Amino acid sequence: MLRNEQFVKKTIGNSIYLLPIGQMIADMVPGIRINSTCAFVWEQLKTDITFNELLECCIKEYAATDEDIPLLEKDIAGLITQLKNRGMLKGSKNIFKCSCSLCSTGAPIPEPLYGGICRDMKTAGAEAAPFHGSFYIGGLQVDMYGKPGYFAEAFESFRVSENSVPSPEKNPVMKSPMHIEVIDTDTIAPDTKDAENCYYDAVTPGLPDSSDYETHRKIIIHHPDLTVLEYTEKYVLFFTVLDGIEELHLKKDGSLAYFYCKSPSETVLDCLFNAIRMAFLIYALHHDRVMLHSCSILFNDKVWAFSAPSGTGKSTHAGLWEKLYGVSQVNGDLNLIGMECGQAYTYGTPWCGSSGVYDTGRRRLGGIILLKRGSENRIATLTKEETILHVEQRLITSVWDEDGLDRLLKVVTELVSGIYVRRLYCTMDDEAAIVIHDDIEKYEGIKTENTES
Repeated sequence: MLRNEQFVKKTIGNSIYLLPIGQMIADMVPGIRINSTCAFVWEQLKTDITFNELLECCIKEYAATDEDIPLLEKDIAGLITQLKNRGMLKGSKNIFKCSCSLCSTGAPIPEPLYGGICRDMKTAGAEAAPFHGSFYIGGLQVDMYGKPGYFAEAFESFRVSENSVPSPEKNPVMKSPMHIEVIDTDTIAPDTKDAENCYYDAVTPGLPDSSDYETHRKIIIHHPDLTVLEYTEKYVLFFTVLDGIEELHLKKDGSLAYFYCKSPSETVLDCLFNAIRMAFLIYALHHDRVMLHSCSILFNDKVWAFSAPSGTGKSTHAGLWEKLYGVSQVNGDLNLIGMECGQAYTYGTPWCGSSGVYDTGRRRLGGIILLKRGSENRIATLTKEETILHVEQRLITSVWDEDGLDRLLKVVTELVSGIYVRRLYCTMDDEAAIVIHDDIEKYEGIKTENTES
């Protein structure tokens, strides 16, 4: 028996959890809270072990007597069955098989056709992409290269001149700009598409020889919509459902991204707009910023985000606030949030789902309201542990490894420590907005009094 490394053990508050990463997130497999016994068993499963060997470890750990052994054996067997049923043991769930055409036909996982992460795109037989502009998105500089027809009009709201972008010295959050280059694959000659000889930048020390690249490849997500391959320095993504985007090559910190696309068209433009969001979110997470699936409003000079699964009524609830209190919406679907000097902020981005509502500014975040349908309108206060978990579950993320999960949990833990977070069980009536409005007013009043004292 061996554990599935796409679940990692994390302590949140006073509890221990097994949380998903990579393929398990793509398959929407939930994490679980475990006790100390399960945590001990999980550690033993780090190496391949038989059931009898595991039982012997537990007998020794818990100093079990002969009378205790039958019950302990039963408990351990039940625990192993639960872990197996949840896909938490290797072999209990084949993470490289699914119902997509790629797997059902027995076809191999696709190999990248185009060049690796390097600035000299001539090695991949591609034309140099023209500079499209610098954009200040989510408080971070993004430099884009490619034909104008590739980039959505929504980006124009974030275009800046060179002199108006803060330097890294003036903005310590920003270490370096994100570089996005869109390569028109129709300009690449067929005989240069097989670019094995340039998977790795030859001038970068410490990278393996190109002939050995397969031994450094790891499949971390294989899903009907998306396949992600991991190499030493980068990820390569294949989007099955995004027409016109053949591949995305992305540095692990998100700072450098090459999109290989068909010639510009309306379809390619829309698909690329969403694909750029994925690359940007990886980059943003390395700058301690995360995307919350939520509809937000501006009230008392702060942003208040209503978060819930699609169809719960986020937009409806925001509409009640507009009607009753005359507030305006900030973003209709996705809010980028993060911390600066101990304060929580939201940052403008062009991504807002189908709502069409977004802004470009940086604003203080007042709080997050987690909506849930109910027969009556009532507020539930969550423990810090519950708050961290519920907010983390509402984030749009690309957490593919344990380092990414650690970074995510760090940001969320710091974020929820200084803002208002409540669960609101609500109807679609005006009273739902009134109940949470009055509680926020009370919270803001108490917080002001505490600050003054």
